[in-house]
Amino acid sequence: MLAIQSGSTRPQLAEAQFLARVRRLGLVKHPSDTTEAAMRSLILHGLCRTPAEQWLALGPAQAEARAELLTETYRRLEECPTPTTEWQGLRELLGDELLAPLVAVSLPSLRRYAKGERVCPDRVAARLHWLALLIDHLEGSYNPYGIRRWFQRPRSALGGQAPHERLHGDWDPDEATVQAVLGLAEATRLGMTAS
Repeated sequence: MLAIQSGSTRPQLAEAQFLARVRRLGLVKHPSDTTEAAMRSLILHGLCRTPAEQWLALGPAQAEARAELLTETYRRLEECPTPTTEWQGLRELLGDELLAPLVAVSLPSLRRYAKGERVCPDRVAARLHWLALLIDHLEGSYNPYGIRRWFQRPRSALGGQAPHERLHGDWDPDEATVQAVLGLAEATRLGMTAS
């Protein structure tokens, strides 16, 4: 499970993580976008509407309640694939040639889904969303080049396989072999050494 840093006494860290996630999901575009702008974007896209509206209704003096709602919204986003907003950022970061096999579609299909010319199938949307969340873990440690290389480099924690070798064909984000790839990315965010 992808999780926010818990037990933090620094709400700014949680807010930074939240903003990084909504940027990766394509729900806000600019590094200068605020948490308020992100919450409004969530409502506009029909995602996590209740906690987002509750967060907006609270004033800055209600910091503890806002922090709880922020954490709840962050976690709920794990279950909210939004291919209409996620394609662009992942295409820019990974490139179509790497992304297409990772989500198990052809290049022409990827382009049609990304442009909205065809409805993205649920299984493809789930893979795309899972990749966005996984990359959310890698972004603090790697630059775009490093993230692309991360998928291609063999890892001892994966039995000598590269992450892209586990993410091929009709894979499911809940498979144990795929969860091991997620564990590797989570270890990267937590600063643990996993090769």
